Amino acid sequence: MTRLPQGRSPASLLAAAAIVPVVLAACEGSDPVLARGEAIFDTCAPCHGPQGAGKPSLGAPAIAGASEWYLRAQLDAFRTQRRGYHYQDAEGLRMRPMSRTLKSEKGDVDAIVAYVAGLPAADPPATRGGDAEVGEEEYATLCANCHGRDGRGMEALSAPSLLHLSDWYIASSLKKYRERIRGGSLGDAAGATMYAPVSTISDERIDDVTAYIMTMQMLPRRPSTAGAPALAAVAPPDFDPAILPEGVTPDMVEAGLSVFHETGICYTCHTQGGQGGPLGPDLTDDVWLNIDGEYESIVELVNTGVPQPVEYPGAMLPTAGMPLTDDQVRAVAAYVYVLSR
Repeated sequence: MTRLPQGRSPASLLAAAAIVPVVLAACEGSDPVLARGEAIFDTCAPCHGPQGAGKPSLGAPAIAGASEWYLRAQLDAFRTQRRGYHYQDAEGLRMRPMSRTLKSEKGDVDAIVAYVAGLPAADPPATRGGDAEVGEEEYATLCANCHGRDGRGMEALSAPSLLHLSDWYIASSLKKYRERIRGGSLGDAAGATMYAPVSTISDERIDDVTAYIMTMQMLPRRPSTAGAPALAAVAPPDFDPAILPEGVTPDMVEAGLSVFHETGICYTCHTQGGQGGPLGPDLTDDVWLNIDGEYESIVELVNTGVPQPVEYPGAMLPTAGMPLTDDQVRAVAAYVYVLSR
């Protein structure tokens, strides 16, 4: 039987043993979360590289220094099979089981996100062709609305920074979105948003916009801990209830405002308040491109989408690619109906 030192109780020895790791960590200046993240990263390094700079041969992108919110969102997408679900997405299929080894209850996700976000971002060299001058115009039309003119992204729109990425990864991602190899799973708001501007884009245009994005790569990265600017609140429209069609109520209009700017992600193309932008028409005027503008026509358009827009560069998916209920569809149609009057 083990002898205890004279005068020391089992409880006191256990307490001392528990303190030792904490004291050692403090002496070494280590953060236990980052230390755990570094240990977990050993399973990531074979594909993403020891510094997180990526490996083109494996289709593994640079992840060092990425925003914490984006890293967390992508891990969640892989873990819930909203990403890496398509048989043609070899890289995603490889990543999906890796993500599911992370144990949330043990803090694995928090640890790896904190560690990767703290790695110094690399600046991958340009390796592809493309006309950056032409791509600048393409970027302004297709990308700037969400990712920003400077490519830094907007968390409020689930649009990540495009800086410090490899050109092969940018081009590959655009093609996957175009073919719905990525972003086509139900409930993937960001994927549905990406599909609209790239649904008809050619390989040549992808090369051009990628070439332009690479010209922005040397901009300093926004710190991953910095909060993205919040979207301003949109005031409810001022209208006469007498203009509402039969069966449409002011409460439906109010509910529709919420769907338009949140659940239904309509604002990502039509901008806040429905003012329109490079990706979607102005909904506040009396000009209708695809329908006559009557309430039931708006309901039908939301349900069926616009596969071939008359003037704009990308298709609109049915219910914007989101799982909207019938009540939500009719509510957002009521809001759009009021905007145009």
